Amino acid sequence: MSNMSNHPPTAEHSASLCPNGHSLVAVEESLPGHAPTDYDVEIGTGREYLTRYWRCRTCGQERNRQDEFTEPCEDEPTSLLVDGGYSVEDGRTRRALTEQMEIEYGERGPRYAVESQSGHAYEVDVEHGTCTCPDHAKRLVECKHLRRVALEILAGRLPDTDGRFRR
Repeated sequence: MSNMSNHPPTAEHSASLCPNGHSLVAVEESLPGHAPTDYDVEIGTGREYLTRYWRCRTCGQERNRQDEFTEPCEDEPTSLLVDGGYSVEDGRTRRALTEQMEIEYGERGPRYAVESQSGHAYEVDVEHGTCTCPDHAKRLVECKHLRRVALEILAGRLPDTDGRFRR
């Protein structure tokens, strides 16, 4: 995709310090389309628009507005794999991250449709920790499909079970 404006796809601007210890930097991104989001929006050429959010340089937290940084800053940045309790050394986690999967959010609720690299389709229920794949049925463990959906939710690439994206 070509960038249609003079703005880089992502740019970081002036940093500021919040009272609760965050070192904030404004991040601007050019996004395709013209539908505004929950972010502060500056309309661009009609084929893209500029959006801004704030990131803490110390802990990595991101928020739409500066006043949303209500929790104290943690010195150690957290990793989604650590926060979610997954290890990259685990084979299922590695396959969940590297194998091509198509995931669709079903109707509002905990169920997601997953089409695996092999072409098989499964239903993942995040709330109950189940998947219709043979691995989960046979071993009763968290399969790669369930892990992939959980990781995509943590990363904000899929909506959570309430239909909202994490940020």
